[in-house]
Amino acid sequence: MLGIKYFLLLTLISLSPFLLAGNAAEKEENGNVNYIPKTPGIAQDIDAFNVETTTNSKRLAVLSLQGLANRNGATIYTYVNQDKWALELYQSLGYINNVTVYTSFEDLLEKYKDIPQGAVVYDPMKKFTVNIATNVAGVEGRIILSPDMVAGFKQITGNNDIKDLRDYNFPSQLEAFKWYKENIFPLQNHHILSVAKDLLLMYDVYRDYLVEFKIPVFWLPGASDNDYDSDYEKEIIKLFEETPPNIPVLGFWAGVENGKDIGYTEMEGVTLAGYYGKFTLVNTWVGNYSFHTGMPGRPEYKQVKPRGKTFREYDPNKKYVALIMNESGDAPCYFLYTGFFPRQWNDPDRGKVAINYGITPSLRMLTPGLLNYMYDTQTANDFFFTSISGSGYCYPFEGYLDKTVSKHQNKIDYFTMTANNMAILDFDMLGIYTHPASTWKPEDRLIAETYMVPMKGLHSIISGMHRVGYIGRDGNEIIDSVTVHHTLTHWSQYDYTWNDPSQDEKAVQFMENEIKSHGYGGNFIQAMFYSWHYGPRRLNKLRKLMEPQGYEFVTLNEFDYLCRKAEI
Repeated sequence: MLGIKYFLLLTLISLSPFLLAGNAAEKEENGNVNYIPKTPGIAQDIDAFNVETTTNSKRLAVLSLQGLANRNGATIYTYVNQDKWALELYQSLGYINNVTVYTSFEDLLEKYKDIPQGAVVYDPMKKFTVNIATNVAGVEGRIILSPDMVAGFKQITGNNDIKDLRDYNFPSQLEAFKWYKENIFPLQNHHILSVAKDLLLMYDVYRDYLVEFKIPVFWLPGASDNDYDSDYEKEIIKLFEETPPNIPVLGFWAGVENGKDIGYTEMEGVTLAGYYGKFTLVNTWVGNYSFHTGMPGRPEYKQVKPRGKTFREYDPNKKYVALIMNESGDAPCYFLYTGFFPRQWNDPDRGKVAINYGITPSLRMLTPGLLNYMYDTQTANDFFFTSISGSGYCYPFEGYLDKTVSKHQNKIDYFTMTANNMAILDFDMLGIYTHPASTWKPEDRLIAETYMVPMKGLHSIISGMHRVGYIGRDGNEIIDSVTVHHTLTHWSQYDYTWNDPSQDEKAVQFMENEIKSHGYGGNFIQAMFYSWHYGPRRLNKLRKLMEPQGYEFVTLNEFDYLCRKAEI
């Protein structure tokens, strides 16, 4: 357990420059392992604030104050209703002793009034200034205020250092961004980026972390958005070009405002950023990483139970099925809100059926406390592998890094960084996004052979999700000593509401049909299930239905062992 004395001590000793500012030399020395900055420890007694149940302006103020206060160790916890459970879990595990819940921003500010160096005021009439204010807040140690909050801030803190962005009279988002690039960006961390829309809860929740580590944040409107500007878009692309390759972008490219889709589509945004070597860490609706990253991690993780079990003997009269979660595990947010834990990990039937979970390596840095818990409670029937597509969400077969100057070396570096993280996490299988409407093309195979197969410690590639092209008889292959297990199944367009037992029978029937029809002609069936609709309860029902028909459900490590025994 890390207490208040511990993290105060940490502020007095020499901390890794990369942990606080993304120092490039430190990254290189670490073999590109730690690509996400972390808060140095947590307090045993903390303060908490629900940022969903307050106003937009107070939410920004609380989150920016949190980012500044947590720089020396996590002491403020913020949450929305759907991720409060993580705080309760931390308490039950003994990471935290006492929690004081605040409902008044003014009371919270009174306690931490000596933390801000001043305030930065955004312009409510020009909402794009919220991102400018976030960038300024991190660099200059300020909290973010709306104009009506200035007088109260001065009264509580006695601090009159106010930077009012209205005074700059920015005529457009483009001009504001140019000012930011010249005056603020040079002082920021250039090894992690963020995309966020202004004054939307789904994006604002992670501004604490952006302020804490001086992370550049921007928004990229889509071509159909009212605020789209081709010249501004070129400035964002220039930002991609000017920052290093193989760095993460926290956030998400697609959002919803007033019931309308905004921003780039998912594939457009991930693809565009990927051209310049920016992989996406999908995160909306939850944040609080200035706290989560302060939880104690481990130097290495071991999948003790699934690695230690005895494998069955290969039976050519059986069909072996590996159930794969391969479409959500790349998203850190999936593990923090109503995704992974309620749908998968907390299901009473977990452990009764073999399930394979794609896990983003970023959890090792972003949410080490939750990752510790997952490894501690893993059963022999829960197997972890690396989610699509390695260190973060990107498309290696769709141009990742292709517009960087040294794309060949950069691709080697990306998969080296991924392999280094996989070694720490005891992963030896790599999930890869592939074309959804075709099998591997010759150029895809060349990419796999050149950059993936040589990865140190790689045992298997888990190829694709929700795709067509392969069936059981050609769904598994081997390249040198690395096996490739292609996804054979699709997800349903029908919403099998995950917590509605009355839909279990139809959901199970759908998966049964997918496995039988697409597994045709082979004994080894890698079957992706849609993780928003399926969890251990339904998958265990599937097992009970299909086992009498000669199907065996196995973890990926056993699946691969048997597949090799059968000589594919």
